[in-house]
Amino acid sequence: MTYEHLRLGRETLSTDLHSKKRYFGPIPADPREHGATLGQRLREFRQRATTQDIGGFDDRKLLKIRLCADFKSAPKFDSIPGVEIVSQEDESIVLTFATKEGLSKFESRLTELARTGVATRKELLYAIEDFDHWTPQDRTGAALRDQELPTIEPFVLDVELWPQEQQNKRQTMLSSFLDWSRDHGIERMDDIRQPSLVMVRVRCNRIGAEQLLRHRDVRTVDLPPRLGVAVELLHTDIHQFPQIAPPADDAPAIAVLDSGLTRGHPLLGAAVGDAQGCLAPHRSPDDSAPHWHGTFVGGLALYGDVHACVQQRKFVPQLRLFSGKVFEDDGRDQTGFVENAIGEAVRDLHDQYGCRVFNLSYGDLNKVYDGRHVRGLAYTLDRLTRELGVLFVVPTGNFDADFADARTAYPNYLLTPGARLLDPATALNVLTVGGLSMNEASRDAQRYPDKIEDCPLARTNQPFPLTRCGPSINHAIKPDVVEHAGNVALTRIGGRLRHAGLGVVSLNGGFGTGPAFKEDIGTSYAAPRHSWPTRQRDSLLKCRMLHPTCFAH
Repeated sequence: MTYEHLRLGRETLSTDLHSKKRYFGPIPADPREHGATLGQRLREFRQRATTQDIGGFDDRKLLKIRLCADFKSAPKFDSIPGVEIVSQEDESIVLTFATKEGLSKFESRLTELARTGVATRKELLYAIEDFDHWTPQDRTGAALRDQELPTIEPFVLDVELWPQEQQNKRQTMLSSFLDWSRDHGIERMDDIRQPSLVMVRVRCNRIGAEQLLRHRDVRTVDLPPRLGVAVELLHTDIHQFPQIAPPADDAPAIAVLDSGLTRGHPLLGAAVGDAQGCLAPHRSPDDSAPHWHGTFVGGLALYGDVHACVQQRKFVPQLRLFSGKVFEDDGRDQTGFVENAIGEAVRDLHDQYGCRVFNLSYGDLNKVYDGRHVRGLAYTLDRLTRELGVLFVVPTGNFDADFADARTAYPNYLLTPGARLLDPATALNVLTVGGLSMNEASRDAQRYPDKIEDCPLARTNQPFPLTRCGPSINHAIKPDVVEHAGNVALTRIGGRLRHAGLGVVSLNGGFGTGPAFKEDIGTSYAAPRHSWPTRQRDSLLKCRMLHPTCFAH
């Protein structure tokens, strides 16, 4: 039986769903040369990798890949066996962890490209401009790069590690880093453990910081958030504090000789023993706008660290506070000598109430010490000290620096003749207080923490940029002690001066129409914090051999 064969027609194949994916990225003019150049750069990286980085929770190498300019996102380098993408730092930098096998696979493909002009997944190789390692400069954060390491050791740094989505890897990396830190004398203070954010706050010295900047698992090293006075603190509702109890009848007395006192302030009234006015003809004891200088100083003399008291919601007066108004803080010339007003106030407060410690936050800008004899108010204070056996606490005075070039000139300008002590800081028998910087985050820096628009002149515990210095007559060392006085910052553009957020916090004499607290800067506010028995008591007690009768209590 004969069968007719079936006729089968040829079908046209459709390749729409399986067409070969085309590459639309940039192609080097000479792929062979591109492969040869990158191959050499990769071999150089492998030679350096054993000495550049230290530490690491495994033995993989950290490879920095710089992309060609036309690439905006990271190519899939992790399609190469043994290569894991860790991070893309910006549009041009991709960081990968690569095993020894992964680097060899990378190198073999580049060798193939250099030899034949083609290679497996050549589009990945076309995207690469260069290979390098993550350098200490790369690990240096913006603030640390701008301000450099603190000069006082040990200091605190914030260390960010590479992100790890897998919890087991994240835990292994962090545990390994903490073990390494302990072995190198680096103290852990706190840490953050989140899938895309692993950070450790550490305390170390300069050697430790240099090692951190070379650690393989470290992404960045930067300065911690800068301390500053938050505006919310200044507007704290004063009615939330318990009514203050008056100090004991036998509590030590501190007298503030200043621009007067706002006795009605809720945190002052119960502690005020008396307030006197020593300025003719009105003899008002009250502080006045706009500065309320005396109330500000009085709050510091009474409580010491007012900022901490607000945060702790606790104000407990340990002193009896007395006030003598000896000058007007209104910028106008006084008709009478301040020496006479002070002499009257000191004698009255000493005779009536037994006051032996007097804070005088005053400095005569027209009397910069010229190296000759002690004169004016300094002479008056020395004489009163010898006659009555009292102690005066005075500031060095503030220096009106030329802030056009202050950032580059700091702190050398503090040693110039124009930055010498103001009268009465030159007095030999007084306790002269210089200023230290405290906060580093201005109000704008707190509002925009990711920007560095303001540059603080000083770091914490460095000399306050406006403080003055000695010596006094016959090269006597001045100041005797130092205390926080605030800080100043310059705007990056324009060099304007700012200190909002950088100041010392105390009481606002104008609380009736404004907040109960305010902030300001100046050595005027360093001096009262050295009034016994605040937290600076020990510094005063070191001077008791000079003034034994001042500490009868």
